[in-house]
Amino acid sequence: MVTIEYWKYNMMYKGIFQILRIHNLILGSLAVIISGYLLDYSINLLTAYSMLIVMIVMAIIYIMNDFLDIKSDQINHPDRPLVTKDLSTKHIFYIISALLALLFMLITQINYYALQFLLIIILPLSIIYNIYLKKIPLIGNFVTSMLLGSIFFFSEIVMNQTNHILVLPFILCTAFNFLREMIKDMHDYEGDLSNNYCTAPIYFGKSIMNKIIIIYCFCLMLICLIPYFVFQVNISFLLLLIIIIEIPLLYSVFLLSKFPNKTTYKYLSDLLKYLCLGGLLIIVLTKDSNIYV
Repeated sequence: MVTIEYWKYNMMYKGIFQILRIHNLILGSLAVIISGYLLDYSINLLTAYSMLIVMIVMAIIYIMNDFLDIKSDQINHPDRPLVTKDLSTKHIFYIISALLALLFMLITQINYYALQFLLIIILPLSIIYNIYLKKIPLIGNFVTSMLLGSIFFFSEIVMNQTNHILVLPFILCTAFNFLREMIKDMHDYEGDLSNNYCTAPIYFGKSIMNKIIIIYCFCLMLICLIPYFVFQVNISFLLLLIIIIEIPLLYSVFLLSKFPNKTTYKYLSDLLKYLCLGGLLIIVLTKDSNIYV
């Protein structure tokens, strides 16, 4: 009996970590730290508050996404905790309640403009995305990508009370996540089709969408080179950009061209997580340029 109870609790805690996407939350908190670095803002208690707010909002969005996608995840992601029943609806209620309570305490510590940005733009858009926009081809992909990119804007508003300095990190983060979202839709094609979703691969067809993603990869490779040629960025930026971003993107194009299947889409979706991390670290190298003025 003790062994069974231990196993149940172990699976529940594992399910909580899985539904919260801990690795993504870490990337979000890292984006806040990098924002502070680019703004010459020393790490303090407000930085910690910002990191926690970002992670909590991301976690709430992920939980809402999994809750609304239970049917499609039975095909697309059968290992997710709501599908395997490692977490119940009651567990979700308790987790969301705890996160919201913590969020409401933390937002009292940020300035009025950051609070407006969070309550009027980010949270409503997150809800609208999960309920409605995610089913609209490409628009849903772009909105969720923009929400992730907005971490830089939110951090800037909290730390600097401005909203124009971290435009480049916002654009690059949004652009990379847009690619990943399109690839995730290709991977989730069967489950989305069975639930009558109208994602881009379903609307345009998998073959055409695969070509669109390949073209977008080439465009993204060119976009990533702009900071080096337009702004005063050092050679280290270019070398790391080629190694960490350009070569993996070229490899992605090869896989998409030769092996356009579910295994490839899953692999590339995971690969792009690491590229996002690499992209965040490369952004640090733009600090001494004339971008953030």
